Amino acid sequence: AYQGLSGETYPDRKAGGRKGIHQVAGLPVTPYLVPQECGMHVDNQWVTVTRGTTQNNADADHDAFSLKVRQTQHHFAFSCLPYMPTELENATHQEELPVPRRTVLTIYGAVRGVGGIDSWGSDVEAPYHIAGDSDHDFSFEIAGPTPV
Repeated sequence: AYQGLSGETYPDRKAGGRKGIHQVAGLPVTPYLVPQECGMHVDNQWVTVTRGTTQNNADADHDAFSLKVRQTQHHFAFSCLPYMPTELENATHQEELPVPRRTVLTIYGAVRGVGGIDSWGSDVEAPYHIAGDSDHDFSFEIAGPTPV
């Protein structure tokens, strides 16, 4: 569950997102023809990830647990996927992705926009760039893991 904008959102693709508390079942991956980064959620106050398995997915003798991330000063963005970024980048087709065995929660202080407003080759508009020549400060709180 998370408190932020509904659905998959990016800084330049969030007008349709509804503010509120939202539930996401499983670890959905957008089924692009070629696997790539997906599942971003921007403008969040908190996210709670709950797992019913340990790192050993065959180990069923335990209770579910959760991890909660909260904003400290500013909203944050996150993605929660069953793959590492390198696994998505290295797969050229969906069937090349490994069997999901983990939960990869990534917290972002800043996210670049998607771009492509007039064609998929166009760059991100200036307000949605992230300066690479300066430091970016960001903080958040982590609570857990806690039994569910």
